[in-house]
Amino acid sequence: MKSTHDVCIVGGGVIGCAIAFFAARKGFRPLVIERNELGSQSTQAGAGMLGAQVEMEKPDALYRLGIASRDMYKDLQAELKEISGIDIELQTAGILRLAVSEDDRNQLLARQKWQTEEGQRAIWLEDEELRKEAGDLFGSTYGALYLPDDHQVRNQALLQALVASATKLGAKFVQHTEMTGIILQGDTVKGITTPHGQIAVDAVILAAGAWTGILSRHCGVELPVFPVKGQAIMAESRSPVTPFTVFTHGTYMLPKLTGHIYIGATMERCGFDKTPSLEGAARLLSRAAEIMPPLGKLGVHSHLVGLRPGSEDGYPFFGELPGIKGLYTATGHLRNGVLLAPITGAILADLLSEKVSGIDLAPFSVNRLL
Repeated sequence: MKSTHDVCIVGGGVIGCAIAFFAARKGFRPLVIERNELGSQSTQAGAGMLGAQVEMEKPDALYRLGIASRDMYKDLQAELKEISGIDIELQTAGILRLAVSEDDRNQLLARQKWQTEEGQRAIWLEDEELRKEAGDLFGSTYGALYLPDDHQVRNQALLQALVASATKLGAKFVQHTEMTGIILQGDTVKGITTPHGQIAVDAVILAAGAWTGILSRHCGVELPVFPVKGQAIMAESRSPVTPFTVFTHGTYMLPKLTGHIYIGATMERCGFDKTPSLEGAARLLSRAAEIMPPLGKLGVHSHLVGLRPGSEDGYPFFGELPGIKGLYTATGHLRNGVLLAPITGAILADLLSEKVSGIDLAPFSVNRLL
């Protein structure tokens, strides 16, 4: 068991690659193994929305974690571009959260109040102001909450920049390799097993998204992570319909610099089934055309499907798994994986270096649901 790496990150999605980058930046020598191809699961199907404010209903620990992570992106974009030359395509027009009923309007006005009290920008637009700002693009609305600091990136560009930058800092990425077991000396991690042999490392981080719970069983821990199927449609547009991300009741439209518009996304608990369904596509397309009628005339580029890692309370898991020294996890991000990637990378790098994080990790403890 010879290795030139001191930590193995199991899972090559945006979370695993972000951990590799932040760990390498701290001087660790991370090895990332991915059983398929890097970013081939939920990362490839995700919207890339940095919605720290748009979906959160109260100022809880997850909301504050999302704000902290979102605010890392501007510096991260510059750093990754300097190291790798790759732009993550951060778009900063903001998000419009449409009200589509009187009750919806009242809830969003209440959200504006507490988010403003929390020090965030949240601007209410009446219908006349909305159409003046964004054009006459929408169906029936009752105003909108404009969140100018909720942004978006392109997932694949972010992944490529993280991988290229981490590699330059000493990380290694191996595809088509899965973890089949863990090697312990007493209660301490000494390595992992794979179909290609054993790998000696001092720490292992399970960051395999919806499959992390299955991997944790190799280590005798039943981590309660489950798959949540998300379907999305990528539409084609020769000219941007709007620069804004538009969001309402779980349906959202993100214009991409590639000329596509991402329309997402379903939330389905149906096990590890990744089959695209006509029902899912029909629901997304009809809802999008109802919210923004001009979208109904666009062509369909592709139908995307991914399995997000969910938890019963909606919070991710960070930290060392109980009973095994050197075994960590970062999972359960549901549809906030891209939003929380930078803060997740920083947290796990701190844990590896035994540095006390400035973030209270108790709400995200792996013990809370065990």
